Amino acid sequence: MHNALNLIDRKYICVLTLAIFVVWSCDDVQKQTKPDKLLSQDKMVEIYTDMLILDGVYRTNSKKFETYGIEPTEHIYNKFDIDSLTLAQNMNYYNLDFEANIKIYEQVQKNIEAQKQIIDSIDRVNDSLRRLKTETRKPMLKDSISLSKKMMKVD
Repeated sequence: MHNALNLIDRKYICVLTLAIFVVWSCDDVQKQTKPDKLLSQDKMVEIYTDMLILDGVYRTNSKKFETYGIEPTEHIYNKFDIDSLTLAQNMNYYNLDFEANIKIYEQVQKNIEAQKQIIDSIDRVNDSLRRLKTETRKPMLKDSISLSKKMMKVD
């Protein structure tokens, strides 16, 4: 009986020690500090949207970037007039604000979907124009062949 009680006491002490450790370690949670140059949520949405689009294009055709000497990260810095430190500080700031971060990423997703719809509609129009061009060439080709046959008969 004494050993069983001693075993329960040991488990209790282990659990208590673990609980104290967990509470103590949670005390060191990072506090939000505003960056020197705080970017608005809307600006972060624009930056993240452009970053995702550039990343997608770069992954599918990096040779074009090399040909034109475009560096995706430098393009972002120049377009939004920021530096790497400002971007990193703002990303960390918004990553610690869960609600703001969710709003930002939801808007980025909407922006990407809107861009995709625009590209898809342009592709559909281009496909229709190609089909129309092909269909208008067929009668012209037939007419020119029949015309050349008629001309050969006349000669």
